[in-house]
Amino acid sequence: MRNVRKGYRRVPLNKQMIEVLEEQRERFRQRFGRDPRPEEPVLFDEDCDHPRPLSAEKFIRILLDALREANARPEIIYAVEKTGLFVTDYNKYRLTEAEYQQWCDAIDEYRRLHPDN
Repeated sequence: MRNVRKGYRRVPLNKQMIEVLEEQRERFRQRFGRDPRPEEPVLFDEDCDHPRPLSAEKFIRILLDALREANARPEIIYAVEKTGLFVTDYNKYRLTEAEYQQWCDAIDEYRRLHPDN
């Protein structure tokens, strides 16, 4: 049996993911004046005086801002806004059938409402 804590799994990191994690670690240092502890969140609420995880609402707002800045396809932005989900080939297998259907329905709805896009 592998030595992995319950609820955790190992994920291989590519160079870009490592850079993002290093940027987050530096943001943590700047905000709190120290390195993060293992139990502290990677994505933390920068408006708080102590390390707290981002709320789902703040996370979605940040994600939507990033998607807009990256000129993501409008149906993706619409689906994130409508469902609160961000579905990729990497994570879609983790969704329930109902969640995945909700995402697909939002994409289809956008395309029906905006046939010229």
